[in-house]
Amino acid sequence: MTNRLLNDKEKSIFVWGACPAGSVHAGGAETGSREYFEKVRNRRSGYEIVWLQELIPFCSFTNRTILELGCGAGYDAYEFCHHGAYYTGVDITPASLTLTKRHLMYYGYNPTLVRSDVEQLPFRNGSFDVVYSNGVLHHTTDTSKSIAEAFRVLRMGGELWVAVYHKNSLFYWITLFLVDHVLRLGFRRRSFEERLSMIEYTTSNELPLVKAFSRRHLRKMLSGTGFTVKSLWVRKLVVEDLPNIPLLGKIGRCIPPQWLDLLGKVLGWYIIARAEKQ
Repeated sequence: MTNRLLNDKEKSIFVWGACPAGSVHAGGAETGSREYFEKVRNRRSGYEIVWLQELIPFCSFTNRTILELGCGAGYDAYEFCHHGAYYTGVDITPASLTLTKRHLMYYGYNPTLVRSDVEQLPFRNGSFDVVYSNGVLHHTTDTSKSIAEAFRVLRMGGELWVAVYHKNSLFYWITLFLVDHVLRLGFRRRSFEERLSMIEYTTSNELPLVKAFSRRHLRKMLSGTGFTVKSLWVRKLVVEDLPNIPLLGKIGRCIPPQWLDLLGKVLGWYIIARAEKQ
């Protein structure tokens, strides 16, 4: 690695190559082992994003062609393959493709995996029934262009499912901005953009690009591309999203998860949208 400054796409490759998404929850299991993938998957589906199975009808994608923008280590890819979809995954990070292939091979799946920038997809117009992206497009330099590419490769009547970080959330304004950046004087050490990037755990010395969107902004991007927005949800509020201050931390651990989930439907950290190409 040279000393020159990396651009945002190079940072993404470097960061996610050094520290694959979800690895912090692997509990010491060897990276790439079956135990590693199952620990992370169980943490996601059993705690962090329990709502994903509620919102995303994986069982309805049987025999449909699916393109995932940013497959990571293949956790959602597993769900698509498990339910009989014809799955294609793309990622800009070579290490992610290697992990996804290894992950799915444990279960006998051999999907199509392609290294690609989601802002310039190597597929023909109208190639897929569904385009899906979970927690990826808020790391792209031009999110609108990524959405336009999703529109292009979808057939008429096809669906886009996308989840991005929610700007008008408790985690963004209270935990990150008010408590850490203002009350703890974080603004004296770093910009808020740098603080936002620090939410992504990494063992590298680089910080990835991280953006957050309001519901209005996401709807505008989707509609402006030509999509018809069918549904828009807000989800994801767990104890770790609350400010890390002693008293509130103790109170937070006593709050029933279902109460946090209810509040998360308004002030959660993710916006999830379903849109159609009509």
